Amino acid sequence: MKSAFSFLPDWPLVPDPVFYAGLALLAAGVCGEIGWRAIRLPRVTSYAVIGLIAATFGTHAIDESIGFSTRLLMDVSLGLLLFELGSRVDFRWLKKNPWLIASSLAESGLTFVLVLAALLFVHVPTMEATVLAAIAIATSPAMVIQLKTELRAEGQVTQRMLTLAALNSMYAVVLVKIASGWLHQEYYGNMFAAVVQPLYLLLGSLALAYSLARGCNLLYRRISLRDEHSFVAVFGLVLLATALAHLFKLSTILTLLSAGIIFKNLDQRPQLWPEHFGSAGWLLTVILFVLTLISFEWRDIVHGGLAALMLIAARFVAKLVGVLAFSKPSGIDFKQGAALGISLAPMSALAYLLMDDTYMLYPDFDPALRSIVMCSIVALQLGAPLMVYWGLAKAGERRQ
Repeated sequence: MKSAFSFLPDWPLVPDPVFYAGLALLAAGVCGEIGWRAIRLPRVTSYAVIGLIAATFGTHAIDESIGFSTRLLMDVSLGLLLFELGSRVDFRWLKKNPWLIASSLAESGLTFVLVLAALLFVHVPTMEATVLAAIAIATSPAMVIQLKTELRAEGQVTQRMLTLAALNSMYAVVLVKIASGWLHQEYYGNMFAAVVQPLYLLLGSLALAYSLARGCNLLYRRISLRDEHSFVAVFGLVLLATALAHLFKLSTILTLLSAGIIFKNLDQRPQLWPEHFGSAGWLLTVILFVLTLISFEWRDIVHGGLAALMLIAARFVAKLVGVLAFSKPSGIDFKQGAALGISLAPMSALAYLLMDDTYMLYPDFDPALRSIVMCSIVALQLGAPLMVYWGLAKAGERRQ
């Protein structure tokens, strides 16, 4: 039987995870606004700082014990942004300007080659270096969308930044899944499974993506999805697709990014999202940036700091050179090409989830991979927003 005074709080007081979640979001929101209003510090950078503080003190903003998994929240948050980013890729534009495809392939291919060479130079094992080089291709979808919205940026460089980010994210996911076939063979020694595994992930994810895109097209024809109120229908479809991807063990990243691209190009339609796609979507975006860094440990610098610096340097050079090589044929000048190459620097949640997918399939994979990815993400989530700000300002497309 309980005590007559059981209605009183237990002592000592132990806050539950909701307290820490609220504290982290409050700190992120307040710091983001203070930094932005005082010195025009990108809000994304402030969110990264809060995530680092949470990681340092072991305080997870979202915890399994409150009924959500961190991975699920990240999948949903990033999924919305991937779907939006995919819906900005217009194949009609790419068909009219094939040099954009050349630019995309050049910066992505050069990134893979240079990052792989740089990592092998510092004695990262070949298998780990290959996976890292594939992950490094991707530009953070969450960050480029957030920064584009924050700066109210519009123009050739901004549109190309979003398109190239969507395409190189797609390349990264596909290459990581293909590499997982190699890992499958190494870990399980089953050649048939090694061939079927990436095929199942890729084809299954694309099939689910097509179904999601058709569902959105159907909704779009029946109701307007351009305001925040009807956005709940799209949000529900994204949640459903995420759940089905988990159920069938498919790639949520590939599913939602491909769905956005298919949706955009199945039919000529106006922009699906408003500038701010609803309070729920904005909140999930903030959570995404904070959660990305709470897995970071300072000892990661010892295990992966040097390799991360090599990855960042090789990646920056590759994207800049790859874009500049085709800037003039694609219709922009040297200054715009440089701004575009620099604006592809962000690397954040997508890289984290690709790394996490690898460990979910192969728990005993080299832990150095996690250290290198986390060090790279920390550096680029703190510094890359300033590079994007500078790039868009130099291109004359920063309105804020």
